[in-house]
Amino acid sequence: MAYFVGLTAALVGNVVIGTGQCMQKSALNSLQRSGKQTPRYKSPLWVLGLALNYAGEIFGNSLALSYLSAAVVAPLGIVSVIVNLLLAERFLGERVTPNQRFGFSVIMAGVACILLVAPRKAAASTAAEFIDVVASSGILTLFFTLFFVQAILILLICSGRQSLLLYVVVASIFGSMNVMASKLLTMFMRLRLTTASAMAVLPNPADIVFYGAKEAASSSGSGGGLSLAQAVAAIVMGLSIAGQESFRQQALGRYPVMEFQPVFFATFNVIATLSGLVLFRELDGWLHGAVFFSAFTVGIGLIAYGSRYLPRARAVGLPSHIRLHKDNLHLDEYKMQ
Repeated sequence: MAYFVGLTAALVGNVVIGTGQCMQKSALNSLQRSGKQTPRYKSPLWVLGLALNYAGEIFGNSLALSYLSAAVVAPLGIVSVIVNLLLAERFLGERVTPNQRFGFSVIMAGVACILLVAPRKAAASTAAEFIDVVASSGILTLFFTLFFVQAILILLICSGRQSLLLYVVVASIFGSMNVMASKLLTMFMRLRLTTASAMAVLPNPADIVFYGAKEAASSSGSGGGLSLAQAVAAIVMGLSIAGQESFRQQALGRYPVMEFQPVFFATFNVIATLSGLVLFRELDGWLHGAVFFSAFTVGIGLIAYGSRYLPRARAVGLPSHIRLHKDNLHLDEYKMQ
């Protein structure tokens, strides 16, 4: 039952996210056509799209992460890509070519390959399991490493070495950090709400990471507001959210939505899935690990292969209801001349 609750939340959330992202791209296109240097946050459509984006993340994907592995939730982001594709074709005038349709079909096959063998259990179902998972996860080391990598990549972008891949990797790492933090918080909140005994014994995950399980457990009932560890964790999560949104919006302003979104999805899926499996130990033994990583490699290969077909067509500047027909081009007149 828990698996289907999480699955439904992820599906609905990604439909909302795909809709919000298309609205943001539409707002950016309108601002570019106006020729005015108007900040994007002054566009009501852009703000509404941003609100839908985070509504889908919080009430969809974040809720799903408290029940499911990131290896299940992350690949379901293809739903937002498909919704984005359909809406971009209908409302933004971005034509979908046969090559692009083939590419998306291959990407979906790759995602299905991953989902078939992905872990179907939550990382922790009791307070004791939660404390043990968080204390031994090594998330602090991972976050320091990712921030170091991010600093190098951002310096490259600031120095003028701008490319779609750089923007995608930076946004994906920030997004993966948000996924890991969201999983910890949503598991913590779900256990506190659903387990009566957890109210008294379950410490905040930030305190477990910074102080250790024993010290965090001994101080969990003292109250007194945010601890230093919780404040630092909140700042780090806020910076990650702002960083992801900033670089994602910069990429959307420079590249067509059908070129950016699938590549971002594939990269984010790899980083988030591998981080979740390592941190939360969600695989059932070596056999499951071997099967999963084999299927994961095949799935990512299909996603990468399908993505090669997507950038070949660019966005067109025609309204979606206008179609070019051979009869309207007057080709016969040119032949006669």
